[in-house]
Amino acid sequence: MSVEKIRIVDRPLSIKIQEAAMALGYTPLQARIIAGRLRDTEVGKLPALLNLQMSGLTPPDRLPDMAIAAATVISAIQQQWPIILISDFDADGASAHALLKTAFRDYFGISEQQIHSYIGHRLHDGYGVTETLTDRIIAEAPIPALIITADQGSTDHERIARLRDRGFIVIVTDHHGVPASGPPPAAVACVNPVRADSAFPDPYIAGVQVAWLLCCAVRQELIAAGCLPASAPKLGGLLDFVALGTMADCVDLARSNNNKAIIARGLALMNAPGRRPVWQALQLATRSHGPITAATLAFSFAPLINARGRLDSALGSVDLLMSTHLPEAEEMAQHFVEHNNERKIVQAQMLQRSTRQALQQVRDGASAITIFDPQGHPGVHGICAARLVESCGRPVAYFSPKAEGDCITASLRTVQGFHVRNALAKIAERYPDDFLSWGGHAGAGGVTLKHEALSRFAEAWAAIAAEALSGQELGPEILTDGVLEDSPSTGVVEELSALEPYGRQWDPPVFRGAGRITQLRPVGDGTHLKLVLRMAGADYDAIWFGAVENGLSPVAVGNDVTFVYGLEINTFRDKTTLQLKIKYAVVTSH
Repeated sequence: MSVEKIRIVDRPLSIKIQEAAMALGYTPLQARIIAGRLRDTEVGKLPALLNLQMSGLTPPDRLPDMAIAAATVISAIQQQWPIILISDFDADGASAHALLKTAFRDYFGISEQQIHSYIGHRLHDGYGVTETLTDRIIAEAPIPALIITADQGSTDHERIARLRDRGFIVIVTDHHGVPASGPPPAAVACVNPVRADSAFPDPYIAGVQVAWLLCCAVRQELIAAGCLPASAPKLGGLLDFVALGTMADCVDLARSNNNKAIIARGLALMNAPGRRPVWQALQLATRSHGPITAATLAFSFAPLINARGRLDSALGSVDLLMSTHLPEAEEMAQHFVEHNNERKIVQAQMLQRSTRQALQQVRDGASAITIFDPQGHPGVHGICAARLVESCGRPVAYFSPKAEGDCITASLRTVQGFHVRNALAKIAERYPDDFLSWGGHAGAGGVTLKHEALSRFAEAWAAIAAEALSGQELGPEILTDGVLEDSPSTGVVEELSALEPYGRQWDPPVFRGAGRITQLRPVGDGTHLKLVLRMAGADYDAIWFGAVENGLSPVAVGNDVTFVYGLEINTFRDKTTLQLKIKYAVVTSH
């Protein structure tokens, strides 16, 4: 539910990009889609940004500290040290954890008994290499050992120093922002593409891809050291994990010359004969039909994997991803469905409470929203913050009390033009004693504060947003690719599918249309609508998910509407038809 009227806005087009795409052989429609997602300054990069070939990937040695990281891993393997893996509890972290464990065990010949897994609990530990997680490792893990972090660690200077002082060697692999002071000096290496001294040209890759690139470098060094034959399998077989983590973490697909190629290859593995049991199990659990697509990962698989880490230990996610038996994977996936259903209930309750706060702040003219929910569940903060961003069109920080201690924790999400991590850095510099931990990147972040610091944070958060977004119209909006010049058809769907995979910043095409509703009925649980729309003299089947709120339909038969829609092929009972997928509609006449 939007707290303000939603604006329908056509994307501005880069004429330079459009012309360059046409010159590369793309159709006028494809060129238009591309030109709505890239800027003039990126015209020289266009061939690389559209290249889905694996040969176009950036090599691992461009990442900072990669040489010393790979050499340290080789030394640990040769000395038969235990390998300790620490990762984030979200799908990116879990995918990276499964990838690292599989690479060391199946590609590098390390026994599973030598590999130890740690993932912080979202509620009890919080994000990163926290004090409680560090205490547990020091108390339990063997020494000496090599620790490799995945999708975290760049800001955990003090905890990494504690681990080093206890005899652990630490390698950080991460993609989150690095403090201005630099990476943790106690780590022997910090492999992170967003470091200030990084020569890696793609700062948009996910944490799981950083972990994969480390493994690629280790394989090369093992061959050079004579520990593996030159014919040893390459690590492309792990790109299904990378694809899942990349889509789940909502990193930029438009400006990355690696992400789309990685996802495309990973999807091919997920749909190939002999695929991992997890993919079939997740298809069955989510009732996904047909080939696994980028949308399947983003909207079906990732929520299930994330739900486990939101409400329970994310180590279960790693177990599911690495399962080798389909019945076992199916049983675990079904438990994940139950977790996800629990998450949906908690989410609905939290949004009902927080929407009232958000609406009041919008009325008060706030440029950014700060929510404090005494009954909130920290594991669902991120989703709720994202939903409020959609309905308010403003950056959102969603706080609740932390399970232990007199502190509060939040997830933060944003709109175009507002950089979350940069905003956090400014607030932390202004009020350093208020912060217990914080981190993030352009689109999202997390923070733990002393309880009494909430009002100072909210004031600073809104002030920084007001400055950053000055001159920008605030409020919810839907970006479209304008009016579809040709009639909707399966041919248009095929034309658009050539630009797959779609994802964040490389959004699936949606168009603006006008027509009359000639048929309408609720389907599913009653919140979805099945429609027939008459547009330019032709009738089109359409579906509008989640249209009905509080039992009220926003449209009726006979309404003339302006609507935003995507195109999809719908297969039901072996019959394939074109279907419009309605994103939003507003009545223009009754």
